Amino acid sequence: MRDVSRLWWAVPLCALGLVTPALASTSSAQLWTALGGRLTCGVAIHPPDSPPMRLLCSARAVPAPKAKGVGDPGFVFLGSTGRPSLARLSQDSFAGTRAVGLASGRSWEIGPISVTCEISAHAVRCANRTHHGFTITANAYRPF
Repeated sequence: MRDVSRLWWAVPLCALGLVTPALASTSSAQLWTALGGRLTCGVAIHPPDSPPMRLLCSARAVPAPKAKGVGDPGFVFLGSTGRPSLARLSQDSFAGTRAVGLASGRSWEIGPISVTCEISAHAVRCANRTHHGFTITANAYRPF
């Protein structure tokens, strides 16, 4: 009986150990990289005094939009609702300036944008609240 009473502190400590990694695995960085730096994502620039509205990602695997235009290909926007939108950009359109590397097993989400990204060793999958989004690997882009 005495041995059991010594372990009263072990139960909360074990519970904390199980919960803490889950809490620590979600990032809300303004700008981040994954897939060994081959993918950059973050909050798209937005008007001052207004909340962020879209996630912006850049990777070689992202194709150019079908319409001709000015700017570099390889960009995709995703808002809280609707399908992803391919883009050409000619200026830095990320709100953040210092990228944080997110490793496999991490996820990303930020308050006002209802988009969640899951990072694995070989892919990043981002989806919004209407279940639209995309998966990007080192060599492929797949919208859904």
